[in-house]
Amino acid sequence: MIYLDNSATTAMYPEILDIIKKYAVDNYYNPSALYTKALDISNDIKQAKQKILDILKGSGNICFTASGTEADNMAMFGVKKFKDCKILLSSIEHSAIYQCAKRLESQGVQVEYVKVDNYGIVDEEDFKSKLSNNVSLVSIMHACNETGGVNDIENLVKLTKKVAPKAIFHSDGVQAVGKMPINLNKLGVDLYTFSAHKFHGMKGVGCLYIKKGVNINPIIFGGGQENGLRSATENVAGIISTAYALEKIYKNLDIQKNTNIIASIKENLVKLIPNCKINTDTGRSLSNILSFAIPNTRGEVLVHLLEDKGIIIGTGSACSAQKAHTRVPIALGLSKEYFDGMIRISISNSTTVEEVQVFLSEFKNSFEYLNGVIAGKI
Repeated sequence: MIYLDNSATTAMYPEILDIIKKYAVDNYYNPSALYTKALDISNDIKQAKQKILDILKGSGNICFTASGTEADNMAMFGVKKFKDCKILLSSIEHSAIYQCAKRLESQGVQVEYVKVDNYGIVDEEDFKSKLSNNVSLVSIMHACNETGGVNDIENLVKLTKKVAPKAIFHSDGVQAVGKMPINLNKLGVDLYTFSAHKFHGMKGVGCLYIKKGVNINPIIFGGGQENGLRSATENVAGIISTAYALEKIYKNLDIQKNTNIIASIKENLVKLIPNCKINTDTGRSLSNILSFAIPNTRGEVLVHLLEDKGIIIGTGSACSAQKAHTRVPIALGLSKEYFDGMIRISISNSTTVEEVQVFLSEFKNSFEYLNGVIAGKI
C-alpha cells in the first residue's frame, strides 16, 4: 500500500509497542500512588515532559489530554473571559476550535473571524483591523490542516500583545509539530496544541503547552492530575511514547526531500488537470502537504478509484454532504464548481520517489477514466 494521507494520521513507530508493554504490562503502576514503584513512574512522566519541552524549546508545562481536540477545548474554554471581551480566530480553523467558538458565541461571547488568503494563510491586515484592547483570546493555527499554509505566529503574537497585552494567544500546532522546527519561546505563544498520532506516536494522546506564568481553568475535574488541569489517571505509555516519537521524528526529518517530492507532484498534476486550483503555496507551507481542487469532480470518487489500486489519499473537508463543510473552500475563495473536488496529498519521511511515481501514474489513469465516464465515453 502507498499511503499519502499522513496529515490525517501516521503509522505508529513499531518500537512504541515495547513502551506500551513496559508501562501497561510490566510497570503498570498508577503514578498517583505513594509507593516507590509508582513514584518511579511519576518521575518517568516528568522526564518525558521535560524532553518534549527541550525539543520544542518551550518554558512552561505540558498538560497531557486524550486528543488534540480535547487540548483545543481546554484552551478555548479554560481561558478566563471578562465582560464584553471578544475572541479572534481565523476563518479556516480546525473544527475543534471552530465548534468551540460557536458554542462560546451561543453563550454571548463575541467572536470575530479573520480572513485568510487563497492558501489558508491569515490576512495580517485583516487581523490587525480586528485587534482591540478587549480581546481576551486569540486562536490561530500554526499550519493549516487543509493546505499546509504556515502562519507567522511570532508576528501575530507581537501584534496581539501590543494592542491587547492581557490577551492569551493560543495556536493549534497539530499539523506543524513534527513537520517543521518549532521554537515555542521564540513564537511567544501562551498556549500551543499538538497530537502524538500526527508524528508516529499513539492515537489518543494530545498535548497542551502552557507557557510559564499563564493560568487557565480546568474543564475536567476529579483527582487533580496534570497539576489540577486535567483530572484522570495518566496514560503513562502514551506520555512516554510521545516523547520518544517526537525525538525520533525530528532526528529523521528531511524537509528538502519532502519539498522536492511535493514539487514533483504539483508539477505533474498541473500538467494533467485543466483548470486545476492549487491551494498550497509551496513557498509558505509545510514541506509535506499539497492541496488542490478539480472543477466539477467529486474528490471522493478519485479516492476510491485509487484505493482500489492500493493508494490512499485524502480529500478536503468539502467532500461531504453536510453544508457546514463548505466553510473551508469558501474561506479559500474557491468557486462552487471546486467544492467537491478538493484533494490533499500528505507525505511522510518514509515516502519514496518510487511510490510517488506509481501514484502519479495511477492518478492519471483514474482521472482520465473518471473524465471518460462523465463524458459518457466509457
